[in-house]
Amino acid sequence: MSDSLTKIARRAMLALFGSLALGAAAGTLLLLNVWQADAAAEPFFTFERVMYLVFIVISLGSVVRVVLGTQRRVARAVREDIKSIGRMFHDVRHAGLRDGYPMALEEFTGVFQYLRDSGRRLVEEKEKLKGLGLIDHLSQLSNRRHFEKRLKELHEASKTHGPSSVLIIDMDHFKAVNDHYGHDVGDALIVAFAKALRGAVRQTDFLARLGGDEFCIIYPYTPLTKATAYVERLRKQLPRTVNLPKKIEHPLKWTGGLSGMGDTDSKFDEVLWRADKALIRAKEAGRNVTEIFPPASTDKPRLRLLM
Repeated sequence: MSDSLTKIARRAMLALFGSLALGAAAGTLLLLNVWQADAAAEPFFTFERVMYLVFIVISLGSVVRVVLGTQRRVARAVREDIKSIGRMFHDVRHAGLRDGYPMALEEFTGVFQYLRDSGRRLVEEKEKLKGLGLIDHLSQLSNRRHFEKRLKELHEASKTHGPSSVLIIDMDHFKAVNDHYGHDVGDALIVAFAKALRGAVRQTDFLARLGGDEFCIIYPYTPLTKATAYVERLRKQLPRTVNLPKKIEHPLKWTGGLSGMGDTDSKFDEVLWRADKALIRAKEAGRNVTEIFPPASTDKPRLRLLM
């Protein structure tokens, strides 16, 4: 059963009030005892005064215990709720959303309910896309058909919502993996790379497998300058190696071509053409880099991001 920060605070305040009241009463009695006593006739530390001091120390200890205990309880509850939200996002990514997730604080319940409902809609949408043939069967990402559909929608909305950016990715030396280890290991590499990409992009980004070892990320309503920062972060977040069947640890290296939609783009696939040209230049530059082809540029891609 979930608790609330208000209830926790109320209980803490009652406990603090009780402890402080005990300490205040003991302190008052101690002062009265000292004031009424004859200093010359008896020592200061009498049994009665020592008991008052003990009650004062107990009161202060109770105050410290209540404060620290409340802090630990709230921190523990927040951690548990964050874990539940993290588990829910993980389940959404893998299309396995459950009915119940434990929540410790009532304050998070409304937000969590909204996130869970949104996650359920995403899962249902993904199942619908499978039925429409818009999901790649191997990587479980959107396929080229769905990618082009989404890119066309974003191109039509770019005048009102702002331009989007496109990153095309090729895994380096993928053919060598197929030739040396077999297509089953190559398929496992596709699956592992798709999983790594899903874990590194934002929920709002559109991730697709265009075919073979070619993937694509659309950064919706994201200008090229911002998309460049996201690609740099992607380089840092993706793992350096992946574990494949037959106890193979394969280095995960990739080459990218990035471009953004331009004001003069008359067709939705012009940004894709530029990103593809940037990808070719990146391969010519030695692979494992990303080339950027700005929409205003009519010449060659002019900026390279190193690994």
